[in-house]
Amino acid sequence: MYSRGFVIAIPVVILSAAFCLSQNVESNQTVLLKEVHFSGDLGLSADKLREYTEFLTGHRLERKKLVEDASDAVAQALRHLGYLKAQVTPQLRSLQPSAGSKDAEVALELTIKAGKQYRVKDLTFTGLSTQVAERDLKQACKIPSGEIADGEQVGSCITDLTTLFKKQGQDVFVVPSMRFDDASSTVSFELDVEK
Repeated sequence: MYSRGFVIAIPVVILSAAFCLSQNVESNQTVLLKEVHFSGDLGLSADKLREYTEFLTGHRLERKKLVEDASDAVAQALRHLGYLKAQVTPQLRSLQPSAGSKDAEVALELTIKAGKQYRVKDLTFTGLSTQVAERDLKQACKIPSGEIADGEQVGSCITDLTTLFKKQGQDVFVVPSMRFDDASSTVSFELDVEK
């Protein structure tokens, strides 16, 4: 009884609706994050990783900010725990909006490649560091060999070294570099103190 054009039109309408829902995520500046999922080589449990993205769930944010904030939070958490080469790839997926919701609702998929967890092999100083006793430099940094390499500790070390030199009347900047030994899962930090 139905015409052939009507039967063909139904799948086209369904595809168009799905496409529009997908486009709503792309074109809508503000989205409501409903779910966060993790896949890949996580390095940590999904529950632990979820703690770092919890602050975003249930909030309306611009797509770009949501993706950046979630990726940064998870990457920083992993680097803090020694996964210094961790990579986080985000992707938003549209969901059916709840009744009465004016924003596009999304799920965030974070694909993680944590990689190796590194430990500190050694810590060396170059440049103007010869003007200060090595004991004082190491005390300012507090990065012991054998410990899990913490990206945040290196940042604190740079700040503390700058303060140490400032107390001696010198304005300096510190350039960090890392040498990875993948075979032993260790990293050596070199801190170059420059004027």
